[in-house]
Amino acid sequence: MSAPVPSPTKSAARETIKVRRMDFEFSDSTPSCWFDDNPLLTSILSALAVSFPPGERYFIASVRHFLDRVDDPLLLNQVKAFVGQEANHTKEHIAFNKFLDSRGFPASAMEKWVADRVGELQQASTPEANLARTAALEHFTAILASVLLEHPEVAERMSPEAARLWVWHAIEEVEHRSVAFDVYKIAVDDEQLRIQVMLKTTVIFILVNAVRTAMLLRATGRPWELMSTLKALNVMWGKPGLFRKVVPRYLEYFRKDFHPSQLECDEHVEAAKQRYLGALA
Repeated sequence: MSAPVPSPTKSAARETIKVRRMDFEFSDSTPSCWFDDNPLLTSILSALAVSFPPGERYFIASVRHFLDRVDDPLLLNQVKAFVGQEANHTKEHIAFNKFLDSRGFPASAMEKWVADRVGELQQASTPEANLARTAALEHFTAILASVLLEHPEVAERMSPEAARLWVWHAIEEVEHRSVAFDVYKIAVDDEQLRIQVMLKTTVIFILVNAVRTAMLLRATGRPWELMSTLKALNVMWGKPGLFRKVVPRYLEYFRKDFHPSQLECDEHVEAAKQRYLGALA
């Protein structure tokens, strides 16, 4: 039997969202290929990173547009915390993209391209579609974050500064995974639109990240390292298989009784907090 869909009030009451002010620094000793000295693994995550600052701003604007339709005080508090977390993600990933620039990656140029395209998309879409797209992309980030947190040995392969950035971001993506969806259910609640937008978003998400990964891989100057490529493919699709494990979680979005709170990884989130955040946990 399928689990019942939690009401926004119940999910908001259960989930804790904490705004943490971070200030990551990347030193001269931080390697260019900061993920296991592997050019492909580094390029895959860097391709995601360049889109975060404009993406986070888009998420904030899409959710805020509908706040006049939300009268649940618990959810309103969650939105406030969601905005705080996303604003900090923007700040820290701008700094990370500048670090990538310093290592010869065209990160800030890619970030600007994404910002321009996101602006065009935002203007061309209805507010309802923008919110549906935000809910869809928040599902992507939550499930990617969950598999990263479930495999702490993967973050251990990153340089310490990068590992702390990515684990912190993953923790907060899991914490606020329900917010955009709950606002969508209250303000819009159009199932056909939700599914259609997810399908379109999936195609674009995969294509643009594949292209950016290829461009960043070329910028490493090490695009043809066979053993590094095989190792990266194993991490993503073999063992532990981060992308492989994302697929069934992604498909859950298409269930009628889907709710983001059904993604359970509290034990892994708490372990990551204790290991990487200390007093900020």
